[in-house]
Amino acid sequence: MVMDLNLKNRLGAVMNSLYLVCLVGFAVAIAHHHTQLVFSEYPLDYNEGGMLVTTDTISRGGNPFSLENQPARISLYPVLFSVIVAPVSRIFGNTLELHRMLVGLFVLASCALCYYLCRSNSGSRTESFTAAALCYAALLYYSTPVAGPNGLGLFFFFLAITIPWMYEFSTRSLIFAIVLGILAFYSKQYFVASLGYIALYMFLAVSKLRAVYFGLAALATFIVVLAFVSYTSTYYLADTFFAVFQSSAILASSDAFLVSQSKEFLQHNLPVLVILVLAILYRWRSKAVLGFPLEQNSQSEGFVNLFDLDKPLLQRKPNYIWVCCACSVIIVALSLGKNQGNHLTYFLQLISPFLLVGTFALSSNIPNWRWPFRILALWAMYNSYSLLQTDFSVNEDSWRIVKKEIAQANDIYASTLVLQEIMAKGAPVYESGATRYFIFGASTLPYLKTDPDHTTLEIWERYVQLIQGKIKNREFDLLLIDNWMRLPKSLRDTEVDTQTLLRQNYRKTAIVLSLPQRPGGGDYNVQIWKPIPAKPDEEK
Repeated sequence: MVMDLNLKNRLGAVMNSLYLVCLVGFAVAIAHHHTQLVFSEYPLDYNEGGMLVTTDTISRGGNPFSLENQPARISLYPVLFSVIVAPVSRIFGNTLELHRMLVGLFVLASCALCYYLCRSNSGSRTESFTAAALCYAALLYYSTPVAGPNGLGLFFFFLAITIPWMYEFSTRSLIFAIVLGILAFYSKQYFVASLGYIALYMFLAVSKLRAVYFGLAALATFIVVLAFVSYTSTYYLADTFFAVFQSSAILASSDAFLVSQSKEFLQHNLPVLVILVLAILYRWRSKAVLGFPLEQNSQSEGFVNLFDLDKPLLQRKPNYIWVCCACSVIIVALSLGKNQGNHLTYFLQLISPFLLVGTFALSSNIPNWRWPFRILALWAMYNSYSLLQTDFSVNEDSWRIVKKEIAQANDIYASTLVLQEIMAKGAPVYESGATRYFIFGASTLPYLKTDPDHTTLEIWERYVQLIQGKIKNREFDLLLIDNWMRLPKSLRDTEVDTQTLLRQNYRKTAIVLSLPQRPGGGDYNVQIWKPIPAKPDEEK
């Protein structure tokens, strides 16, 4: 018996060591993949170069939402991330690598918060590290790790959710959460949802009255800050709200896309969901399903308390993580998951972290099922790594051709694919990646309208006249137009077609410009337009 027990203990120690080796190996592989993303010489995403324009504008002391930067240098997103990067870019250069590196720091910080949340929800060290590593892999998919505001917004989102829970929803922690939630909004808009998560949980599990006070305080602060930002940045609402809202409505959201993404997400997370179901079954037998213990001061009868405002709505306190997970599922299902522009990103940003933290906290300390759970966790690691495209190769010959053309030109109308080269050269920027969406911001509220000469429509028409005039006079040395671009057109003078002017004054050659083979990357057909040499009679 003693020998059998010793053998079992030794075997258990060996298996634990083997699992830890696999877990650390998975984390190292993910970190190596992230390093490849950060130091990729070429854009990882079609619009990634647009972030350099915003950072450059701020670095020069400009404002992307001021009149002089409409529409060539506008941003569809708040610019807090670029405000952080701008001073660093003065030292290390305004590069994609610098932006990705700083994004990576915020992604890692978000994963550290996931580890903390899992440990604080009774997760063991090993299971908490497993949740954090799988969360890391999820956040490296598609747009989160590229140069952009996602990483910063995600960090503020998780920090806003974590701080009140750490300090039992004290007044000071709630004030801090409001600040963090607003910072999350000015990183990327939808991360302000963290304040809604907190308010809902407080209503359900802390105090209905305090939840209302918190919600009103958050709303009042949000309105005051938004009013200040709109006053100092004239076109902030037009660019970041109305342009985004109208363009999304026109591009349309799709229930079918939501369904297909949901199926893919569930398939990808199948081993995690199996762990969750088995853990629930075990906890059910232990009468602690999803960590919903009966509050010590709760009444023995009834499930809700409707009339005592100082008490929470629910007699049984729900688990904070699962409430946040439910909020994320609702937001994705009702809105974000229908957006066809970010495949799986919202699922992996908003649902995966809470699902992983909740599942691995719930499955900890179940010794009889430890190894089935860990085998499933290894399956989840395999699924997570296989979701990441690891081909970073590009056709460098085509890039050399395009870079040579850029080097020989001064005035260039260019695709966002080559904005890094355009800005390194110091050439003017005519298209930030968001420029084409500027006209959608014309549908503003009456009291937000500016001077008649400075309305969105008037600015757009002047911009179109500028581009058409430079094409007609062959002032552009080079135009690089990819298959996603649309040359700006007048909404008033529809008889003048920009594309026709281009064909009359420029000659075209075509080339395929490739980005790393991952979501947002791939191959793009790029047209290289160069001026037709002037005839002798034209020169006179």
